[in-house]
Amino acid sequence: MCRWWYGCQRPIRKIPKLKTISEFKIIEKYLSNIGTSFNKKNKILKGVGDDAAVISSSDNLIVSTDTSVEGVHFPKGFKPEYAAYRACVTALSDLAAMGSNPLAFQLSLSTEENSPKFFSSFKKGLQDFSNDYKIGLTGGDLVKGQFQISVTVFGKQVSKILLRNNSRVGDIVCLSGQLGNGLFGMQNFKKLNRENKISSAYIKPKALIDYGKTIAGFASSAIDISDGFLQDLRHLSKASNVGFELSSSSIPYNSNLSLNQCLNCGDDYQLIFTVPKKNIQSLAIKMKKMNFEMYQVGTSIKTKKIYLDGKITSLNKGYKHF
Repeated sequence: MCRWWYGCQRPIRKIPKLKTISEFKIIEKYLSNIGTSFNKKNKILKGVGDDAAVISSSDNLIVSTDTSVEGVHFPKGFKPEYAAYRACVTALSDLAAMGSNPLAFQLSLSTEENSPKFFSSFKKGLQDFSNDYKIGLTGGDLVKGQFQISVTVFGKQVSKILLRNNSRVGDIVCLSGQLGNGLFGMQNFKKLNRENKISSAYIKPKALIDYGKTIAGFASSAIDISDGFLQDLRHLSKASNVGFELSSSSIPYNSNLSLNQCLNCGDDYQLIFTVPKKNIQSLAIKMKKMNFEMYQVGTSIKTKKIYLDGKITSLNKGYKHF
């Protein structure tokens, strides 16, 4: 496998003389110089152009990888711009859940396409993402195959690293925002096939980086919602060895959908986090000053089950690959 721009010695294979571009021309024109202006600030000593990137950091590095596949994570015929942006944000959301500050990202792309139109659109998505989150693309891989995008993000510790296993009995369960906007946005996009205020929640979701950094000094555990509120809350439950008691009246959700849909749908990229009671008032004051929403939706309990309004919830829903 020939890796992007990392000093590959393999001869370039011959491409039929159609309206296409070669592998290395794609790399040079469309997959280089994405966010390089941010590298110095983020202490990226070496980005694109060598066998590997070099990141300087005196803090702990936090690394996460996420893969988006056509027909699974985004529909066939999706604009390459949207596919690129969305794939990058879904990876970066994991750093938000850890309370970290992003430094750089790498991208591995598999596609049958090699037209200028495709890659021009794809590059726009990368550039928009890079500008929105102030990080640069430092390398990756390009292969021919099914359309899929794997993104690795690098971040650094800001204060405390938020993990899934630190919730304790009595902690307050909090939610960063409304559930169901991703699902409703997807439904809107399938109906109208264009970007608007509603569909943008699905097409261009947001990674809550500043939110995660703000709660890091107060919260005991956190996770982002990619596969569904209940399913991801179950991950916190298993990791922390606690259960949760939830109140449906406290859970914000999209009024165009049912509560059940919103508890089980994915693609929201909100944060679920737990906060010790002694910290909740200080955090609430901080969040109000920052103009961040924060909803207290339940409590951590000793019994290792999740209850909603006193009834055990079904945990076999939410998105699963296998």
